[in-house]
Amino acid sequence: MKLKIFIISFIFIFSSILFPAFELGFAGKFGVANSFTDLTGGVFEPRLDLNLQLGYNFHINKSSFRSISLLFDTGIDGRMISLKNDNYKINQLEAGAITTGLALKFIFTPVLNSKIDLVFGLSSGVKFIAIIDDLNIKPNKVPISPYVNLFLEDRIYNINETLAFVYGINIFYEYMIFDKSDINNLFGGYNINQHHSIGAMLSLGIHFGKR
Repeated sequence: MKLKIFIISFIFIFSSILFPAFELGFAGKFGVANSFTDLTGGVFEPRLDLNLQLGYNFHINKSSFRSISLLFDTGIDGRMISLKNDNYKINQLEAGAITTGLALKFIFTPVLNSKIDLVFGLSSGVKFIAIIDDLNIKPNKVPISPYVNLFLEDRIYNINETLAFVYGINIFYEYMIFDKSDINNLFGGYNINQHHSIGAMLSLGIHFGKR
């Protein structure tokens, strides 16, 4: 554990010296998604996410508009692949996905509170659903889910100008792409062509980087 803390601290300090506008954020997210298909109605399912964003901050400093950040967006999540059968029972598979994408953030500092930054952002990319039902199900092709995520964050700088506590809310949409030969494993034999997910998550985390 101490070694991990040392490595993370070293990377942050080294990157901050070489790249003054480098920033890094880590957040845990929890929420719910409504998943539905072209044949079945919506099913609410839990979502958990560990998210890491790192990239570069471009200073603007025009009135309350402080800066723009362009970031690499990655992480892992826990999810369900769910659908209702003809008896209105819900079939569920536990799954996990790996995220890879890009995020764009717009950072503002409210006039009334200089210790808080307000962040609006958008991230988009692809999630690779590599783990399904604890690897008991091995699809012919790994399902992927292109995603779009809109988020609102507050950063609170109580300690110094390089470390902030972050909390926020995310709204996302995903569209799963899968091989038709895998529908028996994924959807219990239903001839599903489209699988959509819309949801919302709350996030808590930390942010490293000069304001």
